[in-house]
Amino acid sequence: MNTNINFLLLIKYLIATAILIFVILAPAWIARQTSKNKQDMILVRIASWILGWTGIGWLWALFWGTKK
Repeated sequence: MNTNINFLLLIKYLIATAILIFVILAPAWIARQTSKNKQDMILVRIASWILGWTGIGWLWALFWGTKK
């Protein structure tokens, strides 16, 4: 019984980690899809990695990645 609970807890944390990684890397993926030049893509990626933990930094990287 205890191993089933631990297994479900592990699965829950793995899914949460995958979602978190996807959300943090979303601005870089969107910048790639909108055909940004290489320098802008690098800046969006750096901004989302370094400032992605703040809401303002992530929104700024997302805005910069979607701006044409």
